Amino acid sequence: MRKIPWWQRWIRVWSVLRLLLWTIWVIYRERKRVLRARARGNYEVQPNIEVLINVLVAFRHTAIKLGVLMIKLGQFLSSRADLLPEQALEVLSTLQDEVPPEPFEHVVYMIESEFGKPVSAIFSVLEPSCTAAASLGQVHKAVLASTGETVAVKIQRPNIEQLVHMDLRTLRFVIWLITRLVDAGDLIDLWGVYREFRRTVFEEVDFTHEVANALRFRTMFEDNPAIYIPRIYKQYVTRRVIVLEWIDGIKINDYATLDACEFDRLEIARRTVNAYFRQFFQEGFFHADPHPGNIFVKRGSHPKEPVIAFLDFGMTGTITNYTRRFLRELFLSIVTHDTRTMVQTLVKLGFIGDGANLISIERAMDMLMDQYIGTTLGQFRELHMSDVAHDVVELLYGQPFHIPAQFAFSGRAVSTLVGVTTGLAPNFNFIEEATPYARRFLGLDTQNIGETVQQIIRQLIDNGRVMSTLPRSLERFMTHIEAGQVEVRLANFMDKRAHRIPVSIGESRFFIALIALSSLAGGIYLSSAHLYMPGWFCLGLAGVATLGMLIRK
Repeated sequence: MRKIPWWQRWIRVWSVLRLLLWTIWVIYRERKRVLRARARGNYEVQPNIEVLINVLVAFRHTAIKLGVLMIKLGQFLSSRADLLPEQALEVLSTLQDEVPPEPFEHVVYMIESEFGKPVSAIFSVLEPSCTAAASLGQVHKAVLASTGETVAVKIQRPNIEQLVHMDLRTLRFVIWLITRLVDAGDLIDLWGVYREFRRTVFEEVDFTHEVANALRFRTMFEDNPAIYIPRIYKQYVTRRVIVLEWIDGIKINDYATLDACEFDRLEIARRTVNAYFRQFFQEGFFHADPHPGNIFVKRGSHPKEPVIAFLDFGMTGTITNYTRRFLRELFLSIVTHDTRTMVQTLVKLGFIGDGANLISIERAMDMLMDQYIGTTLGQFRELHMSDVAHDVVELLYGQPFHIPAQFAFSGRAVSTLVGVTTGLAPNFNFIEEATPYARRFLGLDTQNIGETVQQIIRQLIDNGRVMSTLPRSLERFMTHIEAGQVEVRLANFMDKRAHRIPVSIGESRFFIALIALSSLAGGIYLSSAHLYMPGWFCLGLAGVATLGMLIRK
């Protein structure tokens, strides 16, 4: 743990500076080229994938040599679909598995310096070879001398805090330099990326944060026998070392061993995903790094009732009440195909920065919605999540989006889960498992359905149309109303003091009849497409219009 010599620090600063300047510049240049072309309506332009892959391969090789923060940065970038296209993200996805361990001498030194005792006084056995190595630490199997219990010892890598501060200062300088040379604000929120990355790194460097997270997850699942969170030995916890319960398990992607032990792979997928849905939709607090090395099936559990154990709680995400409210609003805008409200909600959630071309984004959203809006539930179940994810990633990269931290983490977690469950059980229905949780989260259960229907109706009235879900004739008519070319008042038919309609009686009846017929057609069309709530609204509007005509007579 000696201080790094000045000449080694300057060599590292130069290596990191050169690596970051080239990498961030290429990412910025390609994204700028694509966004500007698409802003002009040219959607055929694609990023130069070969150039991006080459620079990211070089980044990966150098990051492994430099270690620590550069590996974390690579992992962080691998979750940013707003910065890199899908093929480039894959280059960084395996970075976690390539981290070399530190020498055993460092492990012994860290344990003895943190606890002030020789290793033999704490552990009767401490295995020299590590069982897992990550960017900030590594894990060794051991046996407690006092109780004989088998434990896992997580030790921080040497000089972490010095290296983290050095690399963060270099990253900050690179971003400052790039923002002075070019106007990158409307393309990449570099300072936002820096703040998110800095916060997550400092949380992970202090192991006491991980302990607090583990205790919270243990409480969360204490009544669920299908999920297991290892116990923490609080007397052996410091900022740099953790001792926790050893889990004798099988990696969730070790399919051969799972099959040899006759575990039900479909049930493993179901229990793992349900645990995550509870974290996302009910708790608003989730494990943000669910790669196969952090999820195990406990040996000895029943093959038909496998127990899933989660490890490594250094990286977590949260979904606040503020976020929940706007996520619900976003869902309702999708139901009503209201891309204007959808884009405004994305602005509130932090996905779209100041100065973005909202009309261009609305156009892109319309294209994505048109692809899926007519899909029935049965057809949607047949869609591959990877195909949907590909379309979303294409949309994110092709528009001036910024992904807030909690959504970057949740998106990474979901994409990892989709990959894990697809490998475990190709027939696993991700959408079907998510539906009950999503219904409760969005207020679509029996307790809140009335409030949700009212909100949808209010949203439809405010917008005056149901966009492309209605017949084109009704959409054109509603557009004329919005433009002020037609003025029709339907309110207060019973009040004789109501304002006169500024058209003739014959014309007003014609307009009201057109509304009634179009709404009736729209209601039938929407109901047949299984869009029942907007369908009911249209049928209700048709009834009101018909009643208005009868009263006018």
